[in-house]
Amino acid sequence: MNEQAELPDRIDVLVVGGGQAGLGMGYRLRGAGVSFVIVDDRARTGDVWRARWRSLVLFTPRRFAALPGLPLPSGADYYPTREQLADYLERYAAEYALPVAHDTRVTAITREGDEFVAETTRGTVGARAVVIATGPFQYARVPRVGAKLDVSVAQLHSSGYDCPDDLPHGRIAVVGGGNSAAQLAVELADSDPARDVTMIAPQQPWFIPERILGLTVYWPLKLLGILSSPATSRISEYIHSRGDGILGTEAKRAIKAGRLRLLTSRVVDAHERSLVLADGTRHEADAVLWATGFRTHYPFVQVEGALTEHGGPLHEGGVSPVDGLYWLGLPWQRRLDSSILHGIAADSLDLLAPLERHLGRVPAAASDSMEP
Repeated sequence: MNEQAELPDRIDVLVVGGGQAGLGMGYRLRGAGVSFVIVDDRARTGDVWRARWRSLVLFTPRRFAALPGLPLPSGADYYPTREQLADYLERYAAEYALPVAHDTRVTAITREGDEFVAETTRGTVGARAVVIATGPFQYARVPRVGAKLDVSVAQLHSSGYDCPDDLPHGRIAVVGGGNSAAQLAVELADSDPARDVTMIAPQQPWFIPERILGLTVYWPLKLLGILSSPATSRISEYIHSRGDGILGTEAKRAIKAGRLRLLTSRVVDAHERSLVLADGTRHEADAVLWATGFRTHYPFVQVEGALTEHGGPLHEGGVSPVDGLYWLGLPWQRRLDSSILHGIAADSLDLLAPLERHLGRVPAAASDSMEP
């Protein structure tokens, strides 16, 4: 268990978010000798992962699920479980003595002169710079049409799902076309042969094999430079246009074997106990699991020029047009791998130099103790 950090009245850098992105930024700041504190609204480092569904495993191998400076232990599964990753994050914070103030939620960040003022549930902090590392997965996105379903139809978002017992038996619709939707649809289909599970994806899923020539698909992507390719590169733009890829073919095999049904159309409406699809068909269900992702929402950021008109981060590679404000942990922030733990090492390093310049320091060359 990590020690609770004191919340200072004033600090050079305030890092908002104590998950992998916030810890990765803390590692960089610690190495540069910058004073900082990380605020985390959870009671314990890693709790953001402990709160996810019970059977969750990462779709990235442990070699590509590590933060800068410290690999996952060899005893962790090849594809780490939620508990293994949570414990790793806790160990990481302890290893580098990162100052994390737990049970501390930021309610507002404003600008006063050249500094920022953060109102938190434990008091006010003044900071010369702020790194927002909460990530984009804070507010569950549930389509409005769900409100039209009959009250007898059970509904749950994937962020609130723990295990198959959370949903009734019968006809279950899993709405979504990403990795979470595929994992949960398979789990529900395999939990009881009497369950009739249908995955409703907006388009034909893109199933990516876990291994190529006996190697995890991540190694060829890394060796060819694709994994770290700039977000603006042609390969990145192509992959981005394809939508979420589903790593592994377990769901594909379940569909082929008839254990899982797949419908490819968007849910556009609902009536009584049926979801209405864009192709005009209706799908009746006893329960709906919405694996529809999250919406971008940062209501606590109350700094003019920091957000787009839709409330998303306004930035270029994590650097805000607001001097002294930075973002970390966003999908496609700088590279293809910005959305996974592997990308935090490079993205945090890229932010360090402009942050140090803002503080009036001469950026020093930084490196990782962990081999790339």
